[in-house]
Amino acid sequence: MGLFSRRREPGWQPPSPPHCTCARHLDEELRRTVVPVGGGIDGTDGVGPASIDDLLSPGGLSVQVNRPDDRRLDGSTATFHWDLGVYDDARMHYDDGAELELDAALSAQPGVEEVAWMDREVFYVSAPTLCADGVLAAAALALLDDRVRLPEG
Repeated sequence: MGLFSRRREPGWQPPSPPHCTCARHLDEELRRTVVPVGGGIDGTDGVGPASIDDLLSPGGLSVQVNRPDDRRLDGSTATFHWDLGVYDDARMHYDDGAELELDAALSAQPGVEEVAWMDREVFYVSAPTLCADGVLAAAALALLDDRVRLPEG
């Protein structure tokens, strides 16, 4: 486990539409949108652009409510509501060292209060008013930001 553990407010329940404040959900247009491959990916790897819908499969993007019983390693509490998985299939669509790191792109999405990048594949997200679908939409929009990829070449 990373520097931070997960914790959320007692009694918090994930909202669902129409009780969430999501700026966007995974609508058909967003699901069909194609995400370019990271600029640092060699084209011989057999990896190509993928739709958001393709990335919502096992090995791509997933979200789940976190466990409320963990603490930061320094003993203080954190308020993270969601665990966002960005696994191998989605990993090919952003680059380390790009102009904008993926956690910062995710933090900039409406309704996202804080993001902690725990390891290569897991982000803890504080977004108490977003539903699961809205968190996935925020992740998709972060991946669609060209600044999370290195220039090709």
